[in-house]
Amino acid sequence: MKYFNGAFVCFSVVFFSALQARADNLKIYQPRVEKGELAAEANLNYDFDHRKDKDNYFSQVVGFEYGVNDWWQVELSGEIEKENGKSDKLTNYKWENIFTPWKPGENWMDAGFYVELEKAAHSGDPDNFETKLLLEKDVNDFMNTANLKLEHEFGPHHDTSWGSGIALQSIYRYDEKFEPGFEYYGDFGTFHDKLSFNSQSHQFGPVAQGKIDHVKYDTGLLLGLSDAAADATIKLNLEYEF
Repeated sequence: MKYFNGAFVCFSVVFFSALQARADNLKIYQPRVEKGELAAEANLNYDFDHRKDKDNYFSQVVGFEYGVNDWWQVELSGEIEKENGKSDKLTNYKWENIFTPWKPGENWMDAGFYVELEKAAHSGDPDNFETKLLLEKDVNDFMNTANLKLEHEFGPHHDTSWGSGIALQSIYRYDEKFEPGFEYYGDFGTFHDKLSFNSQSHQFGPVAQGKIDHVKYDTGLLLGLSDAAADATIKLNLEYEF
């Protein structure tokens, strides 16, 4: 079964790649770290949109994560993007960190921090710093998670203003192998731009996650709520624990 699940992960990545390749990494981060856990991860997003320049956008983030200790998890990854009618392009490298200074259940609400440094793969493109406050609270059989984001570009041709965003998730703990729920993602742009709602990216839709032996999955269909967002995005995040 272990080898079957590994083959399933590979097949899913290839399947999404075959679809072809504007969505950020649509993933909810939890304030939780498992010491000593080593895993391979693939986060895949595919956009459908009535605008030709936004249709058929595909993003792949592939990397490895490791639980260094009880409060620090690190991940190294790279992102490959494909816009409509163009070839695949490696766009950036990511160094992600999750810090959990408090143990789960120690406080009324679990909390942690996410810190990411993103290095552009092409000279002339800006690099990016991103941090998130991770909050999580269980209410009966529902697990509710919030990620509050701040980000800032640096390096060549960078935007001088901070950007912000939010991601929300509510999951029903039906079974370890299948937990349905809903997610919302909002990207507000930079504070300087003061974008209107329709100029920001807002997405909402049904999702499901679970764990089958060594494989964790997280998938869903997110619908655009604003003009700037894609009409629909399919997300599939896969993680294989060694």
